[in-house]
Amino acid sequence: MRWTPQTLADAAGGRLLRAGDRPIAAAFIDSRAPRADALFVPVMAARDGHDFIAAAAQAGASATLLKAGRSLPPGAERLTVVEVDDTLAGLSSLGRHARDQIYGPVVAITGSNGKTTTRALVEAALATRFAPVTCTRGNLNNHLGVPLTLVDEPHAAAAAVLELGMSAPGENDHLARIVRPSVHVISSIALEHLEFMGSLENIAAAEAEPIPHLRPGADGHPPALVVPADEPSLRAHLPPPESGVRVLRVGPGAGADELLDVAITEVEVGVRTRAVLQLRSGERLELRLASFGAHNARNAASAVAVAVHLGLPLAPLVDALEAVAPVGDRGRLQQLGPHLLIADCYNANPGSMIAALDSLARLRATRPGPLLAILGDMLELGPAQAQLHREIGAHAAQLGVDAVLGFGPLAQEIVAAADAAGVAATHVSGEAGSVEAAVAWIRAQLGETNDPGAVLFKGSRGMRLERIVAALAD
Repeated sequence: MRWTPQTLADAAGGRLLRAGDRPIAAAFIDSRAPRADALFVPVMAARDGHDFIAAAAQAGASATLLKAGRSLPPGAERLTVVEVDDTLAGLSSLGRHARDQIYGPVVAITGSNGKTTTRALVEAALATRFAPVTCTRGNLNNHLGVPLTLVDEPHAAAAAVLELGMSAPGENDHLARIVRPSVHVISSIALEHLEFMGSLENIAAAEAEPIPHLRPGADGHPPALVVPADEPSLRAHLPPPESGVRVLRVGPGAGADELLDVAITEVEVGVRTRAVLQLRSGERLELRLASFGAHNARNAASAVAVAVHLGLPLAPLVDALEAVAPVGDRGRLQQLGPHLLIADCYNANPGSMIAALDSLARLRATRPGPLLAILGDMLELGPAQAQLHREIGAHAAQLGVDAVLGFGPLAQEIVAAADAAGVAATHVSGEAGSVEAAVAWIRAQLGETNDPGAVLFKGSRGMRLERIVAALAD
């Protein structure tokens, strides 16, 4: 059980109006996805969550928060009821309280690209010593998802790994006040959410917002910050030596470079991504990662840096990282005859699009068949969106990709730039019939050749390019 009625009220910063007689083990905010023996938090969104307290009670909730001045509806008589000034603030307070019960390392991960894969790798690294580990699931990385993750099972976590997601300044600061990490990993800085963020410098500042909230681990380790060494926009935000924060730098370079704590010295892209990492101590690790793409070497280097900081043994670490499967459609591979399908279509911005195309091009040495890029719209890029899409088409042509298909209205700019550079390129609207048209185009490009090729699928989540991957497999 997570709370008694009184400890729930205390943790939420509220007043206990009524004590029910059922356990309170977790929390939820959507009465359409209820949790038995859990707290219902009615939040103010498109609709007022207070209108659904009775439905949540009928679905198995054992408690509810109630905004001061609101009445409890009929049908909620058995619930534990805690009155709070603001239900969202109450949920945040519950998250902070749950975080205080974790006495091992708490790792927060921010960044433009690679957060989820880095989270999975760091979770695997921590699990070699700590059990159980609280970890972000799905996309629960915002002002609602982070506290919900913290209050959920496991209730006696030995460590935690939490993604912090943002689309505007100040959001990561708010989340970090809840999480108060002992380790902060910044996975990357790239153009994202430009219609809200405005510039790369603003993005870097937002991804660095958790740094002031770092605190020492209860195990005696100093606070640590893991950063990519090749992100100049972060330099202004790094803490000074007198802060006590240990800054660990990862990235490409020779192992002898004293600035790199984990250097990426070799990367080979294939069905497994081979990465050779050299630690500042001189030790060398060779990993074969399940997620496709050279960029995943940096995600793995970040996980290794966390492990080194915490003094975790390296031998089990290698096996743990190699066992991490792709999370959803983030570098997931499947075969289509002799050809490789690369489903990297969970999300996209210019940085992740370039990284995926670079990795596709690296396959040329081992896959003599066609290399095709199915590229969807990149969303939330603001006034620069047309130019940024054109740059992706030009980059694909520069890499020597054999053919490009643009999927969605913005992808017309990708196709125009690729076509102007001499690459076979076509466009489908993304509307009805587009999936079938894309499948027919891909099959025509692959033809009857037995030479193994590869097809990359990359676009923003809203484009749902996984539909094309599934249709090809049918």
